[in-house]
Amino acid sequence: MSEFQCYQFKSFDRPLTEDERKEVGTWSSRAQVTSTSATFIYHYGSFRKSPESAVELYFDAMIYFANWGTRRLMFRLPASLVDAKALKKYCVINSQSEDYIDIKKSGAVYLLDLHLSNEEGGVWMEEDDFDIDVLGKIRDDLMEGDYRALYLLWAKFAADAIDEDDADEEDKPNKVLSPPPVPPNLKKLNATLKAFIEFFEIDDSIVSEAQAASVERVKEVIDYKKLLHLLPDKERIEWLERVLEGEPKLGVLLKKRLEKMGKL
Repeated sequence: MSEFQCYQFKSFDRPLTEDERKEVGTWSSRAQVTSTSATFIYHYGSFRKSPESAVELYFDAMIYFANWGTRRLMFRLPASLVDAKALKKYCVINSQSEDYIDIKKSGAVYLLDLHLSNEEGGVWMEEDDFDIDVLGKIRDDLMEGDYRALYLLWAKFAADAIDEDDADEEDKPNKVLSPPPVPPNLKKLNATLKAFIEFFEIDDSIVSEAQAASVERVKEVIDYKKLLHLLPDKERIEWLERVLEGEPKLGVLLKKRLEKMGKL
């Protein structure tokens, strides 16, 4: 079977500038670049650019998959739009494999890195096997405090770590994984979560156990229009000015501000 590697990058919050498109196009002769995306496919050789730098400086998300079993999903998350302390509860490093969930801060953003190394691998793959537009919606979920995807992947890595320790007790055991909070509404799997489960090869048994531990919770209805009128006039003008300036994800940030004000 020939080698296959695919890197897909996506910018959701803004289009690339013309200079940025030209720069991204120089990364490889295999580059397929648009105003919001870039794809690199390799049947030999490898990507010369640092994926972390590419996401941090140019894109909001990356998916990587190779026919030997490696899967990777990376997000660029504005620090002002995420709860880093909550996200870190789902981080895990498997000492006996390259599986991990990790988050690092760089300036005004966090890079959330999800990595699966399946040693069995060995499957035929095509560029359109996975859709970054679908998997990229996990990023919106995270900014809205929905951690269902992270919990499912954490549960998979936790189960794999236990299996590896049982298989060879003489090796250095994995660090005991402190369970993170079980997110609500895991029984409701939308298309995005189903795509995430497929991408990271999460077993049905793990999903079922997570669903059994998850409670159903109706999302609180918040009257944002009412809260908007409670903002001081000066602050409302500031928000409008930011709208005119085209600040990305401003709606998410404004909702967070109004929700916080509503709890006072």
